[in-house]
Amino acid sequence: MEERISINVGKLKKKLQERYPNYNFDLPARPDTTCKAKALCKADRIMYSDTEGNVYCGQRYKKTDEDNPYKWEWRTCHALIKVAEQGGKQDEIPF
Repeated sequence: MEERISINVGKLKKKLQERYPNYNFDLPARPDTTCKAKALCKADRIMYSDTEGNVYCGQRYKKTDEDNPYKWEWRTCHALIKVAEQGGKQDEIPF
């Protein structure tokens, strides 16, 4: 029989608000704007957009392990490049 894990979100939110009283957990987190592969992003310009029209970096890079320099994995940058203008017609990704 498969064991299911039950998480009480309300209880977790209450504990986090007690621990961090000045943080508003009702607001969504801001998207990351720091580029993880600066040299690659400028050269290739691999980008994608979401349903709201925001443009993100889609460049893949090799993330090496801190303990083992020969171990690595593929990661994608996902940095926010351009915020969509509210209202009006959204343009395609400029190249």
